[in-house]
Amino acid sequence: MGAGAIPVHIDKIFRERAAKKHKLKVYLADFGYEGDDMINVSFHDGHYTLTPPKALILDYRLGRKKEKEFEKEYLEFLKESFIQYRFIWDNMLDKDRIVLVCKCNMDDKTCHRHFLIKFLKKFGAAFKGKLKEAN
Repeated sequence: MGAGAIPVHIDKIFRERAAKKHKLKVYLADFGYEGDDMINVSFHDGHYTLTPPKALILDYRLGRKKEKEFEKEYLEFLKESFIQYRFIWDNMLDKDRIVLVCKCNMDDKTCHRHFLIKFLKKFGAAFKGKLKEAN
């Protein structure tokens, strides 16, 4: 730990936040969805607290990182983001609903949104599937 670093017990914080039993419902939508509850997590212009680092996602998309390795590194990124941007995370977790959009528009498990959903479930969020409507 560096000089001036504040020790943070991330697992303890996660347990405390999960105990709060958030009622957040998480949906996916195709890129172009423009509701007030939309959060863009795309590679190029996604929200900086949730979008994987460009090098990480490129290595995954180009096959230089296997799925498990990508997932481990992305979840670690999200943990660090959670600590660094706590206010943003708290606001998001306290919402009733969010809709994650990504330019890849992939519905299968290869889109990093599914790893993000897995992370959000640790806080009590519920994945509700893909929205059918455009807005």
